[in-house]
Amino acid sequence: MDFKNLFEALKADILDLVKDRFDEEGTQVRKDIENFLEGSKDKLMRWTLLLEQGALTPAEFELLLKSQKDLLVIQSLQRAGISKIKIGLFKNETIKIIVNKAVTALI
Repeated sequence: MDFKNLFEALKADILDLVKDRFDEEGTQVRKDIENFLEGSKDKLMRWTLLLEQGALTPAEFELLLKSQKDLLVIQSLQRAGISKIKIGLFKNETIKIIVNKAVTALI
């Protein structure tokens, strides 16, 4: 699996989700997301490799990603007054995108 291509595809899909969900706040949210992805890149690469090697199941991979959910701080949305529920739903969708892309890349 080519992690660089996977990472770029993940980034593009998540940024598309930002555009769909938070049009007005999109520019600031993009920065928050890009910071999170860059900060999580090493862990994501390690976990994706373990998934590819069969050392992790897709469910375990998802659990590891969910453990990072609270690190995804979207300050721009909080400043804009977006509800915590909407932010939480966005975080869950982001995790689903990552899991689906990684598992699909292995097939």
